[in-house]
Amino acid sequence: MNIVQQSLVFDNLPGRPSSHCATLTETADGSVLAAWYSGTHEGHTDVAIMAAHYGSEGWSSPVCWHDTPGLSDGNPLLYTLPDGTVILWFVTIQGQGWDTARPYWQRSHDGGRTWTAPERFSDRDGLMFRCRPLQLSSGRTIVPAYDEITWEGLPLLSDDDGQNWREAGRMVAPPGCIQPAIVELDDGSLLAVLRTGGDGGCLWESRSADGGETWSPGVAMDLPNPNAGVDLVRLVDGRLLLAYNPLSRGRHRLALAVANGQARHWRSLDLENEPGQEFSYPALVQARSGLCHLLYTYRRESIKHVIIDPE
Repeated sequence: MNIVQQSLVFDNLPGRPSSHCATLTETADGSVLAAWYSGTHEGHTDVAIMAAHYGSEGWSSPVCWHDTPGLSDGNPLLYTLPDGTVILWFVTIQGQGWDTARPYWQRSHDGGRTWTAPERFSDRDGLMFRCRPLQLSSGRTIVPAYDEITWEGLPLLSDDDGQNWREAGRMVAPPGCIQPAIVELDDGSLLAVLRTGGDGGCLWESRSADGGETWSPGVAMDLPNPNAGVDLVRLVDGRLLLAYNPLSRGRHRLALAVANGQARHWRSLDLENEPGQEFSYPALVQARSGLCHLLYTYRRESIKHVIIDPE
């Protein structure tokens, strides 16, 4: 596993000192599309969804995709359908916290340059997004959503290429567990790795043997977690690549870890380690080139981009 390139997506955004919660997808033309939220601080009414493209000339200048007047937008999630259509999910806080967030979605047919008008995605307030959707070998698409009110994983399933969605069984653990990152394993079963609830502790895992319809009770993993987001991808060679904060408290250390296809025996590599700072909420994708693109919150001021050769 080698680091090929590291850079910030942007140095600063005038009037938007805080940036967090990046998402990314590879578009049909091979470029990388990223989104995140920026504003005065998390939850402030000026927080909006920002975006940029990465191509042969590097990152484009960030643009504002969506800004609900007087309300805070957040947790964007990007996904490219097999036909090249890009979906953007996001939420808008209606009250004082994420448990009042209302989910919306919109589509782009030109790689994220123009978008349909946002539509209400679900009437369930508190339904939130974080980690990358994936298409299973069966053709089913799964979005690893979660319920901010109950602090449970609440994946969404589609069997018609994203036209219609339904809620699957929930993922639960004693301290609460949210923001599942899901991969399909060699035997067709699904593994979800989830952020811990409470004051921190460890990551949790849940598994499904029926295409995401139902999930096993959460089991504590031998990997620390400070109540912070993670991401997980299955590489084309079958190995699993995890990005996470390898701490039970704090978000000042960020690492990559690799395991075999059954999520055993993780080997890690530190990317950041600076007490007093925050490096968090990683988002991973393996591009068609074989290289992996990683985005993460950099000091709550910017978004950092790392290109990784997983060989």
